Order: sequence, then structure tokens, then C-alpha cells
Amino acid sequence: MVRIAPLCLSLLLCFGNSLLSEAQGDPVYYLNGNALNTGEDCYQLTTNAGFQVGSVWYADQVDLSQPLDLQFLLNFGNSDQGADGICFVLQTVGVNALGDAGGGLGFLGTDFLPSFAIEFDTYQNGDYADPVGDHIAMVSNGSVDHTAGSAIAGPVQADAFNGNIEDGEDHQGRVTWDPVGQIVRVYFDCELRLEGIVNLVDDIFEGQSQVYFGFTAGTGGQVNVQTVCLEENILGSAQQSFVCPGAELQLNVPSPSGTAAWSPGEYLSDSLSSSPVVTPPEGWTDPLLYVAQYQDICGADVTDTIQLNVAVMTAEVEGLSNLTCANPELSLSAISNFPGPLDYLWTATEGSITGDGGLAAVEEAGNYEVLVSFENGLCEAAASFVVDVDTTTYSGDFPESAYLTCDAPAVELSPSSLSSPNALVGWTTTFGEVLGAGPAVTALAPGIYVATVTNPSNGCSASFEVEVVEANDSPNISPGSVEPLTCVNPGQPVTGAGVADYAPFGPPGLTPVVSWTQASSGTTMGVSPSSGSFGPIINAAGTYQLVVEWEETGCADSVLVDVVEGEDFGVDISSITFPNILTADNNGKNDSWYPFLVDFPDVEALSVLTNDAMRVYNRWGQVVFTNAGDGFASGTPIRWYGNSGGGDPLSPGTYWYVVDYTSTCGDSQSGTAQGQIEIIRR
Repeated sequence: MVRIAPLCLSLLLCFGNSLLSEAQGDPVYYLNGNALNTGEDCYQLTTNAGFQVGSVWYADQVDLSQPLDLQFLLNFGNSDQGADGICFVLQTVGVNALGDAGGGLGFLGTDFLPSFAIEFDTYQNGDYADPVGDHIAMVSNGSVDHTAGSAIAGPVQADAFNGNIEDGEDHQGRVTWDPVGQIVRVYFDCELRLEGIVNLVDDIFEGQSQVYFGFTAGTGGQVNVQTVCLEENILGSAQQSFVCPGAELQLNVPSPSGTAAWSPGEYLSDSLSSSPVVTPPEGWTDPLLYVAQYQDICGADVTDTIQLNVAVMTAEVEGLSNLTCANPELSLSAISNFPGPLDYLWTATEGSITGDGGLAAVEEAGNYEVLVSFENGLCEAAASFVVDVDTTTYSGDFPESAYLTCDAPAVELSPSSLSSPNALVGWTTTFGEVLGAGPAVTALAPGIYVATVTNPSNGCSASFEVEVVEANDSPNISPGSVEPLTCVNPGQPVTGAGVADYAPFGPPGLTPVVSWTQASSGTTMGVSPSSGSFGPIINAAGTYQLVVEWEETGCADSVLVDVVEGEDFGVDISSITFPNILTADNNGKNDSWYPFLVDFPDVEALSVLTNDAMRVYNRWGQVVFTNAGDGFASGTPIRWYGNSGGGDPLSPGTYWYVVDYTSTCGDSQSGTAQGQIEIIRR
């Protein structure tokens, strides 16, 4: 098959890219319906079967604001009675567009709104006002009716001298677009056959200049095998190429004769071949500009140029170098000084990697390498990248527990120290409630508080729990009791007073601070932080308040204790009598000498006396015993056993006593008693 010059967007693009049969990637086409790829950039649109329909669309759009020059080969089959023909189509619908079979040529239908088509029709359909011979026409918007308002130009016979183009031969087709003059021209076998003036952008595509191009075909009751062939790089997507020093690059021009004249001929394998190999020498890094002169399929003289950028291919890898808690997966990007498309091969000396083209995903530390290839290994470059792991965490010294007390209903939680001054601290509850950021937070309720210490450089964190305990229970006080005050017992102890142990802090528990206060006067009887001091001696009737406070928490409670006087609290001591005989012989009878109350025989007289100052004299008036001072002012009420002041027993005989006594039981009472006492020893 004779190949023609590639499809070009402009004269410049056509010149620049017709040379690059191997310098660019293969074009991408989308096939629909019965269309098949038969290789060498050729596509079979229909087979030799009835009511088939096929379409093929180039993946990239063309820009109608620029000149367009598209060339291709069409084959309509070898049956003169066959059907139905091929359409060249511009559309904005997309790469899946497909119309009706038969006379619709794969273009008829609502799939093509908006659209512009050039039909190469090989069957006369009277419904569409087709002429007898195989013809060319310009139509639009999914209609092939030559009488409809969508018809633009034609029909005209395809070949001026032959009404049949279903001859099994390849026919040259060419479509040009002049955006300045808004002229579409159609060439068939190197002859201009149809010309139409139409504003494609505004009138057809409603201001849109980017459109898809491709071909459709259909069969009906009559059939033919219908194909279209296109050149590689049909759009000439680049005006220059890259090559490495020492690499071999195939150049190509679509010369039917296989010959061309290249200049300069330096570094070319054959300067007269249409497909020479260029090999820039090692160390060469300057651009190379080549010009090729040849004749195309129509016998026209063509001049093409190409610039080769000669450079040493380089590669590098960009990305973060540390896997962290914030970035447990890294994306590595391979960068090259050569344009795409490029091939990438990722490998890992250590670790593992998942590569997808120029990007790779890394989840482990290791040494990673990428081999970047240009044009299937024409040029290669490698780069490596080391990934480390940084999962350093910070910590802090946090208390295991804290307490809400009566003295401190709010407690501040904070670490005593942090392992790094850069550490960030945030507080939450176990239920996920965010309390705030910063080393300290105030707890107002019991519960588990979680401190999260974060390393801001890598996002790694460690958590610490602090249990906040509510320790605001008041002491459980037992008030105790006090017996009524009597003259026998004028100062009664408190018995049974105490407080139950409460130990939220653990053994040995809390320390009670105990105080007794006379309620009426407010007089404090004493404060003691001792659990053993709950029972003072009370010597006056009234109401007393016991207050117990936990020293550690400040929680306190109180109870009242009433103290009353007994019926016998007021004893009259006017009947006090002192005996006159003392038998100090330890026989249990009259062994001691003490007063008694005649009127209160059940009351021990000494118990109601607050003072009992006594002196005992011998017959010569000498003081042989006293319990008072020299001033004879006061003395402790005692029993006297007939002994001297030194403790020695006195001799039997008659002695004289003088006693000054006082009592505060009831009304204050006092008196003096004196008389003889006979000491008898047997």
C-alpha cells in the first residue's frame, strides 16, 4: 500500500511532524460498531455483510481556529453494485458516536448534533436526492438529505471521469479548512472536487472550536468492505523530537518512491532515502536541523523540516524522604528532561514499591530506583531515592490520678515535664470530647482524661490517661454522748464520738481535724488533727458542736451534743462533819480520816469539795501534817491515814486539826472545821 503524507493542522505542523514515524507514540483511536483495526493505521469500517455500521474517532480534538489539512486513503470495496459509502466527520459528541446503517452511512441520526460531514457516497438513495454516480457532498447535523436545510455543498461526482469508485483501489482523500476565508475544500485522487463556504465554529458548532474527527460507514441491502488508512502522527502533535548522543533515530517522509533529498547529510545513514537513520555522535548536545525534499502521491514537490534536540537524558526522583505517622505512604515522582511519553520501571533494593508510570507509592523504608526510558529504550536514565522512617514519639510525666475535693472543686491537669519543648499536648475524654490544646486543662467532673502528646515534625503521638476522682464526701460523724453533770462528776467525758474512715487516696486514709465548740458562746474547746481526740471533758451544761474536717479535702460535717446537769448537781455541804477517831491499824475500819455529809449520806464529801486545806497539830502545837502550803490557802481533798508529813505513822494519842474547805457544787460554799482527833493503834 502506498502511504501518503500525514494529516497536518497547518503547513508548519505538517512539515515538522511528517518525519517522526518513531519519534512519537502511536496515535489512539476509538472504534465503534463493526469497525476493526487491521494494522498499519488502517481500519475496516464494514465487512462484506448487510446492514453493518462502524465508526473510528481520533482520541485528541482538533482546533478549528487553526488551518486544517487532513489526508487519508479510502477504499470502497470492489463491487460496483455495493453500498453505501464513507463519511469524514467533525463532531463534538464524543468518541462513542455512531449513526444508522444503510444509506445513513453511519452518520444519520441524533447522535450527531452538532456535526459536519463530507460524504463519499457509493449508492443512489432516492429518498436523499442522490445522483446516479458515486458522489461527494457536504452535509451537517446527522442528515444526508441533499434537499434538507442541513445540506451545505454538492453533490458532485467523486471522480470527474469515472462514476464508479468501488474498484478495490485505494483512493487519496484530502480535506482542508481555511478559518480565515471559512472555506472547506475536498480533494479526491489529487483533484479539487468540492468547495464550500461555511462558518464551522459559529454556524455549526455554536462557537466551539475544539472538535473530534473521524470516519463512519454503513452497508444496507447491498454491501462492500470499506476501509480507511491514516498516517502515524496524523495530527503532527510535535514539531521537534529528542534524541540522545549515540542513539539511532529513524526519520521518515511519506515519499511514494521511497526517496528523498536530505540536507545536511551529516550523521544520516542515507541522505537519499525516505527513511534514513540519524545517529548523533557521543558528546554531541547541539540541536540538529534537517530538511527533506520529495514528491507526494499527487506528484507535488514537498519540503519538510525537523529539529532534533540532542541531549543526555537525565532523571531524578522527587518526594518526601521520611515515612511518618502523618504520611504513612509517600508518593515519589520521576522527573526527566525529556518530554513524554516516557516509560518507567520502579525497583526497590529494600522495601516495596508500587509504580504507576512516573508516580510510585512507598510504604516502607528503603532504597528505591527508577529507570526512565524514552521511545522504547532509545534513551535511558536512572535515579535513586532513599526513604527513611521517622516515628519518634514524645512523652510526658502525667499523674495517674487527681482529685476533686471540697477545697478544690476544679483541678488542673498538666505534666510535670515533657520529653521535648516542641511537644504538642491536646486533651480529650474517653468519649472523644475535645477539651482543648495545651499542656494544662481544668477538670470539673470525675472521669478519665486523655492527654495526647504529639511530635509536630512527624505527627506521631502517645496517649496518657489521668483518672479524676470525686473526693468530696463529708465525714461520717458519730456524735457520742455525755452523762449529766453532777457534783460527784462535775466534768463528764464525751463517750462514743468518732468518725468513719474514708480513704480515696489509699491507706492510711484521710486525716480528721476535730474541734469542739460551745454553741452558745462560740468558745472553742480545742482543735486536734488526731483521730484519737474525740472525747474532751465537759464541765458545764449546754450545747456543744463537734466539727470534723478532712485535712486533705476540706470536706466537713458537724453534729450537736447536749450536756445537762443532774438532779444532784447542787449539794448543800453545810452538814459536813469530821470524825474524832482514827483507828489507823489497816483493819478496814476507820483506817482513813475524811469528812462526810450527814444530809447526803450517799454522796462522798471529798468529791464535792474543790478545796480541803488541812493541818494537824500535836499536843505541843507543832504541825505534824498538812496538805496545804505555808499560807494554808488551799489543798487537794484527800483521805488522811494518820501519817506525818514525811509519811511516817504518828504515835497514838490526841491531835488537833484545822480544815478550811470550799465547794463549787451548786452555790459556792466554804467553811472551817477544827477539833480533836484521837489516833488509836492496836
